[in-house]
Amino acid sequence: MDTSASAFLALVRETLSDPRAGARRVISVDIPMSARWQAFLLVIVLSVLLGRVATLLMLGTDALNGGMMASPLQSGMLQGGALLLLVFATFNVGRLMGGQGSFADTLILVTWLQALLLLVQVVQVLALLLLPPFAGMLGILGMVLFLWLLTNFVAELHGFESLGKVFGVILLTAIGLGFVVTVLMAILGLAPPEMG
Repeated sequence: MDTSASAFLALVRETLSDPRAGARRVISVDIPMSARWQAFLLVIVLSVLLGRVATLLMLGTDALNGGMMASPLQSGMLQGGALLLLVFATFNVGRLMGGQGSFADTLILVTWLQALLLLVQVVQVLALLLLPPFAGMLGILGMVLFLWLLTNFVAELHGFESLGKVFGVILLTAIGLGFVVTVLMAILGLAPPEMG
């Protein structure tokens, strides 16, 4: 397996230009399960670090003194939990719909998806420093890119042909998971912070 920077950038380019081909390439790399979990943890750590840098640039040090951002560990657990939920949802819902993807391949594809989103975060942090008005636009672009890549990755992982159907199932699953999380928070007595 070629781990050089040029090979990494080539895979990034391939994934952005043809997400299904990029997903096939990632799946074809035979790495042990332990390395997949290590890569998963690495993207979480990097995401937390970049998130803290972005928060500092946008809101200053006071923003890190309260809430989830006060503790990098809590922030990492929250992001890790969300990413793990995405792995399990992508695997299980896809299998329920007749897909053929494995859990190991789901894990590495979701990890690769997060790695690509980290690159968007890096560009966004640079935009905050150099061109602040464009940082918000990059956030929207990142969300569109996430949905586009996830749709293609799920289709390739599970062997689905229709991107439209895959996207529809992703939206329905997100709505369903959002409802379940909201109910669980209410049962546990957790409430979102009040506005104002």
